[in-house]
Amino acid sequence: MTKPLESPVLEIVRIFDAPPAQVFEAWLDREQWQSWIGPEGVDCEVPLLERRVGGRYRLIMHLPDGNIVRVTGIFKAIDANKGFAMTWGAEGGTHETLVTVSLRDLRGRTELTLRHEGLPGADDRDSHDSGWRSALNKLANHLGSNDKVRALH
Repeated sequence: MTKPLESPVLEIVRIFDAPPAQVFEAWLDREQWQSWIGPEGVDCEVPLLERRVGGRYRLIMHLPDGNIVRVTGIFKAIDANKGFAMTWGAEGGTHETLVTVSLRDLRGRTELTLRHEGLPGADDRDSHDSGWRSALNKLANHLGSNDKVRALH
């Protein structure tokens, strides 16, 4: 009997030189999120962000090659200044994943753990790893922080 393959999980841990409340707001304030979300070189619009459990969000990523990627999801959990969980999937697609962001106070700095679950395979995990790392670079610039990064696969 063959054991079913588990879907790969992506986890990134990064430390920002900003307090958790500032990092939290950068994710859950629509204008701030729009200013940094998406990989480097990708401009994003966030036409919708309903900041509540059950609330929806919508991203429109304008890729450098002219393509557009639309991502939608629902907030499953929100714990002010500590983290949140949201579904993540292509608009109109059938596959939905879960992104959980946890924030830990390090005396004025923040350890952010991003966990992306339900990805269909290792290639998809690796492409999302690259995208999330690049987006977190933009977040660091947005926060004006000099940060440290480590990854767990």
